Amino acid sequence: MVEMSSKKSQRATELDESVSRIDEDLQIMESFDKEVAGVEDGIKDSMKKADREYKDSHFHSVPRARKHQR
Repeated sequence: MVEMSSKKSQRATELDESVSRIDEDLQIMESFDKEVAGVEDGIKDSMKKADREYKDSHFHSVPRARKHQR
């Protein structure tokens, strides 16, 4: 019985530490919100560009002879 209560209190302590760490991380992200948004937009743009290049090279550049054969 004592072991269960000590395990519960240990888990509660670990959860409290995790929540406080997450709160700190969120405060940091909120203080740099413009920079984070800029980086996120840059990443999204590069992913869109890579996706577009992949699709262009694999789906749109198929020679006509192979295009309609199945």
